[in-house]
Formats: sequence, structure tokens, C-alpha cells
Amino acid sequence: MSRQQLIPECLENILINLSETKDLYSCLMVNRFWCAVVVPYLWRYPFKTAGTSKERCNKVTRTYLSCVSEDSRKKLIDAGINLSEYPRRPLFDYVSYLQGLIIDQSTFDVIPLIFRLKKNNISSHEIHQRIQVMSAHEEWILQSQKHLVEQELAKVLLRGCTRLHSLEIYQCEFLSNLIPKILSFSQYNSSSSSTASLLFKNPSSPTNPSPQKLFHALREFSCGSLNDNKPTYDFLMMMSSHCKFINTIKVHDINSMRLGKALASVVSAQDCLTCLDLNYSNSYDFSTYEHIFQSLFDDQYNQIQLPSHLQNLFPLSPNSSIKKKFSSTSPSLSRLKLSKTNLHNIKKHILDHMIKKCDKLQSLELDHCTSINSLTPLQHSLTNLNNLKVTCYDQDLDFITEFFQASNINLRNIYLSWKTNSPPFNPISLYTLPTISSYNLEESFKRIQLLTNYCTQVRNLYLEVVTPQELLLIFRFLIHVQKLSVTFNEQTNWDEMMDELGENIPKELQWIGIRNRKELPFSVKGLQIFLERVKETNGDLELYFQSAQQTYLDETKKYEFKIINYAGDFNW
Repeated sequence: MSRQQLIPECLENILINLSETKDLYSCLMVNRFWCAVVVPYLWRYPFKTAGTSKERCNKVTRTYLSCVSEDSRKKLIDAGINLSEYPRRPLFDYVSYLQGLIIDQSTFDVIPLIFRLKKNNISSHEIHQRIQVMSAHEEWILQSQKHLVEQELAKVLLRGCTRLHSLEIYQCEFLSNLIPKILSFSQYNSSSSSTASLLFKNPSSPTNPSPQKLFHALREFSCGSLNDNKPTYDFLMMMSSHCKFINTIKVHDINSMRLGKALASVVSAQDCLTCLDLNYSNSYDFSTYEHIFQSLFDDQYNQIQLPSHLQNLFPLSPNSSIKKKFSSTSPSLSRLKLSKTNLHNIKKHILDHMIKKCDKLQSLELDHCTSINSLTPLQHSLTNLNNLKVTCYDQDLDFITEFFQASNINLRNIYLSWKTNSPPFNPISLYTLPTISSYNLEESFKRIQLLTNYCTQVRNLYLEVVTPQELLLIFRFLIHVQKLSVTFNEQTNWDEMMDELGENIPKELQWIGIRNRKELPFSVKGLQIFLERVKETNGDLELYFQSAQQTYLDETKKYEFKIINYAGDFNW
């Protein structure tokens, strides 16, 4: 098809359906028209495309460095940074296409970049060797060059911050250079637009962003392990005044109360927040995240209050300085996730606010949290919940039992995983966790009974160990289940029940995953009986075996059932 026949919008629809990055690179070579359409698409989320490969991230960084201004280029050359291979004007203004930015030690490790500007084909091993034998003077020069490169990269990326849809920041040296640059840029723009123009002039982008437009288009924000210092705090407070339409906020490993309050202001400023994800890599007390929670459910946090030294720097619009009008309707939050958090010390007034404001919550995820029984009063307000994902320790399974009894007939997706070992020691909390009880078959059966009685509309179900009697209850009463992932209890004789299980299998069940890692607790003959029965009512069933002898697989194929090699998607 010729260029005249194919408009850019059609080509973009084609590109959306190309899942492989290599296919996009191939499209660059078709002709100039295709190249002009593909490049902006390819450079929207360059660091996600690069993935975890440091080499590919390094190439992305090198490309952005080629977009520096003429003055910056001269500075870098004078400092011994070789830019001779780069044209003075890149063919494309790559940073103007940027919509997703990830800042961490992997994406902006500029030391390899400096070495590769001097020698293109140098390996990471050679770089490490050269650093090891450097003199003190050579090391000082390298650190000076590193600081300068980070400064100039920060200036380039600043122009892309007006179109960002997604921002992920984790503590690293480059972030320490970028944050002051953003703050100083806003300050210079507020005091003198001409000064700012000189600082950030770029021939490929004559129009510089205003402070009000920084992060204005942001929809997803993630941060983790940030330094508790004044620039970081000021940056988060700046975001609270500039960003109003973030849909998803993810917070990882923030242990500072001061940063917790700053993030509470960011959360409070959002008009369209739908997902909040609070995550620790180790088990910590809930108190750090308390301010963030209060900002969601407590009226007093719904007014952004900048510190006095920031009020002139980031003036608020007339509407944003007024407390949000809290109507009787609930906030827009539809997904809440807590990871590795000790909920024992959650305060009653926060729970009371959550009970009032969480009636629109659709997804609740509690990942390796302790003392989740503290959230029991919240259960009755979650009448619109569709997705429940809980990975807990078995002393908290009472929460699940009471949850089902609280009647969540709307639940469509249930992921329930529990561990019988003790949770990690929590050095912050003085709370002593109760002794873990041993696996109790009677309690387990009661839990499945409640599940099948109250959650009759479930579509996707992930459970830990089940007995034949429990699986039979699931088959008989959860008639709409489409995906089921379980581990068969290995201490039970399954052969006696295989006929009845096959006879009662739900007609809507699309696939069943058997996650046993050791030998399957039923014989080949038992599997044969099961498959014969299933063939009569559900011949399209797909099966997944995490571990199975070839004889089991061969028997399954005889009945023309499809064996799949994936465990299914239970993430929402």
C-alpha cells in the first residue's frame, strides 16, 4: 500500500498489535513515511522496551544525550566527553515523544555510558577492570564527568516531563541530580522567564515547559526507597500542586513519616485516583502509611498545604487551595493493594473512614500482610468488591472465613493463598504474633463451605491444598467458575472420588490447573475414569499439570483434552 493510501492513524493501529519490539524496528526500515510514524511510537516508553537489560538502557541514555543543546555539547566536549559520533541536530527530537520514564540505578547508570563514548565496543567486564586500577586523579575526573553528564541529561529529560503519562522514581544518584534541576527550573521560571530560557534552551524544542505544565499529564506514579531529604520532600509537594489526574499511585519502602505526609498530599490532590498500591519489601508497621490512608478517607487531608518556603515557588490555582467538597458519594478509588504491612496498629478512626468511603472498591489485594484480621470491620462496606486477592499466614484465615460470611455475592475473582510458616520478624512493632496452628481439615472444609455458599458467582478461583470432598463442593455449587487452580491434598485417596468429580464438573469450566510439585495423588486409572466422565459434559476442558509423569500426559491426550503449559493469569 502506498503512502497516499495509508494514513498515519491506520499505521498506528497496526503498530499497536505488534507485540515484538523487533517487529517495530523492522518497520523503521520500510520507508521514510513508516519511519516517521514508528519512531514516536517506539520512543514513548523506551525503558519498558529496554526491560532489565542495562546494555539497552545505556543505548537509550546515549540517544537522549545526543539531544543536548549546543552549549551543553560544548561543556561535555571540554570535560573530555566524546560526542563526535553524534550529529549536532538529531534526526528526531526523541525526548518530545517520551510518555513513560523510569529512573533507577539500572536505567541511568552513566559510568558505562562515559566509557562507551570513548570506546564503542568496550564490555562491562573491561569497564569494571579499568575502574579497579584507576588512580585517585583519574577517579576524580570520572566522577566530575559523571556529575556533568547527569546534569545535562536532567536538562534534556525535563522537556519530556510535560507529556509523561507514567513516572517511576527510585533512589539513585541520577535522581539526586534531577530533582534539584526540576525545582530550580520552576524557581527560575517563576522569577525570570529569560533566565530559564537560557538555562534550558534547546534548538530542537524552542518552547520550554512552564512549571504549571510539569507532570500535568501524569496518570501513573510509582516511587520507592526515596531519601528523606528536603529536595525530595519539596519535589513531592510540588507534585501535589501540579498533578491532579493520576489514576494509579504505587509506593514502595517509604519509611519516613515526613515523606509519608508529602505522599499523603499527592494522594489527596488527585481527582481520579482509582488504584493505590502500598508495598514494603520487608514487613513494617502500618504507621508510615497512615498519613496516606488518612488522605484518602479523612476530610482534613483534602486541602493541600504547601510549606511556607514553597508557597511562592508553586502558587496554587484558586480552586486547588479550597478544600475539596466532599459529597455523599464515595471516592473514585476502585483498587487497593497492601504488601508486607503489619496492620495490627491501624487506628479505629481510619477504619471508620474506610468503612464510609470504600463502598466503590472493586479490588482488594493483601499480599503477605500480617494481622489482616484488624480489617474485619471493613468487610461489610465492600459490597461492590469483584476481586479479592489474599496471601496471608494461616493465623489470619479467620478474616477470610468472616469475609465470606459477610456475603460478597459479587466476587468474580478469588485468589487465596496461605502459608503455614511464621511471618518475618518485625523489628518495629512490639506486637507478638500468635502461635501458628497446624493445618486443620475441619476448618478448611468449613472455609470451602462458606465460599461455595456465598460466592456463587465466582469466575476465577485460586486455592491452596484441597481435599476431594472440598473440590466436589466447588464443582457442585460454583457452577459459573471458568478457571480453577488448586493443589490436590496428597494425604488423601483421590481414586475413590474421581468418578463423582468428573460427573459434577461445571460446564462453564474452561481449564483446571493442578499445581502438585510431586507425584499426583491419583492413579492413571483414576485419571482415566475422571476424563471419561468429563468428556461427556465438558469436552473442551483444558488441563495444566505443574508436574506429571508422561503416562498421565499421554492418557490425557488419548481423550483429546488440550494440555496447556501456563498456570493462568490471576492478577488484576
